[in-house]
Parts: sequence; C-alpha cells; structure tokens
Amino acid sequence: MTYQQAGRIAIIKRIAGWVIFIPALISTLVSLLKFMYQHSEKKPGIDAVLMDFAHVMIEMVKFNTPFLNVFWQHSLQPEFHHGLNLLFWVIYILIFVGLALQASGARMSRQVRFLREGVADQLILEQAKGAEGLTREQLIARIAVPRHTILVQFFPLYILPIVLIILGYFFFSLLGFL
Repeated sequence: MTYQQAGRIAIIKRIAGWVIFIPALISTLVSLLKFMYQHSEKKPGIDAVLMDFAHVMIEMVKFNTPFLNVFWQHSLQPEFHHGLNLLFWVIYILIFVGLALQASGARMSRQVRFLREGVADQLILEQAKGAEGLTREQLIARIAVPRHTILVQFFPLYILPIVLIILGYFFFSLLGFL
C-alpha cells in the first residue's frame, strides 16, 4: 500500500475507533449506573446513607442527561450475581477495540507524516543530482507501507480490560453491590 493510501486508512481507523469507543463507553457506564440504581435498596446501618446517596446521584444524572435517553432506555442492565450478560461484555470489549483502532490509526498517521517529510527531504537531494535524480513519483512508487493490525495494541486491547474488571470488582465489592 502506498503512503497516501495508508494516510486515508489511518484517518478511517481513527474515526472508526472514536465512533465505536464513545457509544460503547456511554452504554457501559449507563449499564453500570442502572445496575447500581437497581441494587441501591434500603439497608440498615451506615450503608443506608451511602446507598441513598448513590440512588439520588444516579437519579440526578439520569434527569440531567436527557440527550442520553436512548442509552438510558436501551442499555442492558447487567446482573452479576447470575447470568452470563454476554451482550454487556461484548459492548464492554468494544470500548477497547475502539481504543485499539484509534491507537493503530494514530500510529499509521505518525508513520505517514514521517514518510511524507522523508520524501520531501529525499526529493531535495534527488533534485541536487540533476537529470539522473529520481522524481517524486518514482520515490513514492518505491515506498511500501506495511499493514497494521489492531491486534498488536497489547495494552488497550488485552491488559486494560482485565485491569478495569479487577478494579470494578473491588469497587463494587467495597460499596456492597456484589
């Protein structure tokens, strides 16, 4: 693939990454808030104050975000005590797929910018050679940009989801939701 094609693919990857990441993140956050709202029932003792506070805060967020009504109405409410919640976990994984796509596109974009500058620098040197120097088209034809896959984005695709699941488990356990 030429570096011009790589530049277009980089832009598409970055846009697709954000288009996947933002709705998946909002849907996951709304799903977790719905889970917390459902399980913030009245409890005796000191937990009652915390649960009432969580209940009121979630109601306030829901009331003050009418532009997110689509997510509040259609996001899944996970049930971590029983059930597999497969669709919830797929949407959760889409967060990290979107991040990996965006990171891959950003990396390709940096490489394309570097190549573009390198071609401009080399063109100056080739023009100094005179008639036997290569033209811009010949220089561009020599460049082959390797394909990039999102699967090599180890941190956002493999490590970060597991770290967030562990932190979420401790968070929900400490607050008494699990």
